[in-house]
Amino acid sequence: MRKNKKRLFVGSLFAVLCVMVMCLTACSQSQSVKVEIYDSGTTTEADANTDMTVKDILKSAGITLNDKDETKPKADDKIGEETKITVNRYAKVTVVKGSEQKTVELVGGKVEDAVQKAGFNLGDGVVCSEDKSAYLKNGMTITLTSSLTSSFKVSLTDKGKTSKVETKAETVKAFLEEQKIKLGENDEISPKTDTKISDGLKIKITRVEFKEKTENESVDFTVEEQQDETLNQGETKVIQDGVKGEKTIKYKVKYIDGKESTKEKISEDITKEPVNKIVAVGTKIEVSQSEVPQEQESQPSVVSETPQESSQAVQSSQPESSQPESSQPESSQPESSQPESSQSEQGGKKVVSKQKVYDCDGSGHGYYIITYDDGSVEYEDF
Repeated sequence: MRKNKKRLFVGSLFAVLCVMVMCLTACSQSQSVKVEIYDSGTTTEADANTDMTVKDILKSAGITLNDKDETKPKADDKIGEETKITVNRYAKVTVVKGSEQKTVELVGGKVEDAVQKAGFNLGDGVVCSEDKSAYLKNGMTITLTSSLTSSFKVSLTDKGKTSKVETKAETVKAFLEEQKIKLGENDEISPKTDTKISDGLKIKITRVEFKEKTENESVDFTVEEQQDETLNQGETKVIQDGVKGEKTIKYKVKYIDGKESTKEKISEDITKEPVNKIVAVGTKIEVSQSEVPQEQESQPSVVSETPQESSQAVQSSQPESSQPESSQPESSQPESSQPESSQSEQGGKKVVSKQKVYDCDGSGHGYYIITYDDGSVEYEDF
């Protein structure tokens, strides 16, 4: 009986412990909350859970913390049931009053706090270039001037436009701050920023900007010459037409007041190769008609014969009975272009020369040109 009571007690104790664990687990679950974030005068509402840290909530809201910025609660603290986060920004600012200039550092401060920390005051007769209740921004310059200071009229030229401006600033730098004019990294100003303001002073700001610019240009092709022995000298023939290529050139361009001033080439790339033009140049030597050797010309061949051959040719045209018995065959006589002492006679005339001229048709026929000592000439076919 005692054993049953003991088992009942243990079972009841176990059940109680389970209920307690479930309660603790339920209590430990995170809860969703709405959190308001205050950042230099700007309020942002974000959704969060009670187990999130301040840093996590700021990150989810797109708010970035710099190294020297501070938050309340601290960045690594969990939000818990807290529904407000304050961000205090670090700022290093310069306060200028006349020829005095001081630099101060604050976290979560306003303009009036910086002026006070710099040892100046914003009492009557003092004009501040910034709203004294504005939150500080890192790098800000605060200029203090006296309302009793006489004003100056200066000429301001900016971006090529000139205007007349009334100012109480004491220096060109203070004037730029007063007019909320910012200079770029490459901008130029004349006169220098430490120049004292005077009536009629001409202040010129030249805006200088550098940009990259890309341009496309054509690339000329070259002409290649190839010798061709099938063409006569002086003759040419285009084998392949030339095609221009393209290239892309990148420049660093300097702009002055928005207008292009100079440009410097920084890279060049061939995007399309040119196709060269190929020209055949003749090398064949053309032989003119006057340079052809006599035997190659299509002219009748002239063969000089001896006086005996001429005499025999003349006599052959006469009856055989009239030919001297002592005459020998023509083939036995030597060829000579000069007459000999035994020259043939015809009608009392002596044959001086006899030339054989062949026809052009290659038949072997032709005619004789017979010249006599009296200058007369006769022609005879053969």
